[in-house]
Amino acid sequence: MKHPWTAAPMLALALATAGCGGGVWANVPQDPGPVAAACRSEIERDPQVRRLGSEAGGNPSNSETVRQQLLVLLPQLYHACMIRAGAIPPGTPQPPPRVTF
Repeated sequence: MKHPWTAAPMLALALATAGCGGGVWANVPQDPGPVAAACRSEIERDPQVRRLGSEAGGNPSNSETVRQQLLVLLPQLYHACMIRAGAIPPGTPQPPPRVTF
């Protein structure tokens, strides 16, 4: 039986190690500053992101489907957070996605 609490640390580790401009974080801007850091932390705790991580057994890179979903979801969540935080004005378009491998 899988325990849901074991997937969370694995997801956090996978997201943290992928946060260096690649992996599932490739399309999230690497903006410096406390607001951007807070938004990235908020994304890691997002229920959708955690659910996807648990579907992939705690490691999003193990599932291509989950990886593709996170490549789309993470920048959307980041953009929405930055708007809520007032770091970017509402209506600002998202930057184009980067090509990732």
